[in-house]
Amino acid sequence: MDSKLSKDKIVQAAFQLLEETPDLDKLSMRKVAKKLAVQAPAIYWHVENKQALLQSMAEEIENHFIPPEPKEDWKETIYAYMENYYELYLQYPCALEIEILTIPSYPSRLKNLDAMLAVLKNAGLSIELSYMTVTSLQHLLFGMLLDSSEEQKLYNKVIAGDDYLKRQIILMKQYVQENDLNNIRTSIEYRRTEKQKDFFMKTLRIFLNGLDSFI
Repeated sequence: MDSKLSKDKIVQAAFQLLEETPDLDKLSMRKVAKKLAVQAPAIYWHVENKQALLQSMAEEIENHFIPPEPKEDWKETIYAYMENYYELYLQYPCALEIEILTIPSYPSRLKNLDAMLAVLKNAGLSIELSYMTVTSLQHLLFGMLLDSSEEQKLYNKVIAGDDYLKRQIILMKQYVQENDLNNIRTSIEYRRTEKQKDFFMKTLRIFLNGLDSFI
């Protein structure tokens, strides 16, 4: 076993690799070992396999989450939790994929989830509805961030000269204009001017306001 190695160094090397190539499928224990300039078997003393590496990476991300101070209005507390998670996931490459592919078995994640459930339960929601709410908010966050990420990839291809994608954009605009789909046209114009985070936070507030009828 290489005495210079540690789980923390291995995790940091993995994140560095993802910064260079943001593709989890291309991340491997062998590449992490090469990044650290050690033989591949050496890292297995600290990390059992790739799944264990992903678990440790997910824990590293969650350990940097900053729980918000409780607000007088429970909705504002949950709002702050989700805003902090939004910012957190933008700090790490492939953070959402790592979260999706791992089990929340580490203390920091479990404590934060329990705290959010407690806020909702104390506000008067049943534990069942509290769980549904936290899960739905997580799906909302993941969906928006993943959609934004994939949209950016398509945009980059267009900028790089992908003629097929350019034609699809032209066809979409033509159909909307020729068929007077004014609601879609207005929605597209709005989407261009709205920042992704602002859009998420507004959607989040609509969702949370809808919970009032259950209390």
